[in-house]
Amino acid sequence: MMKQTLALITLGIVSTGLFSCRHTRQIASTSFPVTDTSKHTTVADSASNAEATAFNKDLLNKLHSNVIAYNTFSAKLKVDYESDTKSPPEVTANIRMTRDSVIWISVSAPIIGEVARAIITPDSLRAVNKLDKKVYLRDIKNAQDLLNIPFDFKTLQDMIVGNPIFLTDSIFQVVKTPAVISFSCESEVFISLFNVFADDYVLQQSKVMDKDNGKGRSCELTYGEYKTMGGHKFATRRRVFVEAKGVTKINMEFNKVDFDVPVSYPFTIPASYSKE
Repeated sequence: MMKQTLALITLGIVSTGLFSCRHTRQIASTSFPVTDTSKHTTVADSASNAEATAFNKDLLNKLHSNVIAYNTFSAKLKVDYESDTKSPPEVTANIRMTRDSVIWISVSAPIIGEVARAIITPDSLRAVNKLDKKVYLRDIKNAQDLLNIPFDFKTLQDMIVGNPIFLTDSIFQVVKTPAVISFSCESEVFISLFNVFADDYVLQQSKVMDKDNGKGRSCELTYGEYKTMGGHKFATRRRVFVEAKGVTKINMEFNKVDFDVPVSYPFTIPASYSKE
């Protein structure tokens, strides 16, 4: 349980938001690029190169204007997930972060209490499994057996706080509808697909896929029930589909979120625990 829990929480905790005066948006599955029963327009087919370039530049500027800037972040949330092999009970997670420095995760199960605690830095991962009395010590470059994702520290923090991941200037396949704008972009290792709401340019859905089709890895993130928290747009409900050797589904519900408040990172390794 411990490995799956740490991996899924690190993968799945992503956030964006919506001004509280607006209607709640429920999590919904949407295709890439977006399609609906209303009129939609492929920008490249309907505009000159100059117009398409200007549209893409404006789109990027508006997306970047929604990026959450913070010094510290803390959150409490419920996590419910299932995989091809098991569906553990819902757990509660506490997350604390200092930007560019630390990610701290504590996981508790009903009745049992805290079952795992981890602290991740740009260089290392340390995790304690209280159920099995084991401790995991890893260089961050060699931590994929615990996290099962090839993301660096900055990307993990962006996922947790809700900023777009693998968003680059190489935008293509732009499709507009009255409600949603869909587009793709390319980085060195991944192809990223995005659906953003057309009125305020916050994320509705994103998907990251390996360029190497042989690896067959992808992670799809869906956002809903946006609220204003700490002056930031924030999605309090998330859904994550991870496809690698199998399929894993994660649902998250954020109950409490704070930005730029003092945080601490208590972490001790009992002498009796075995190391892996």
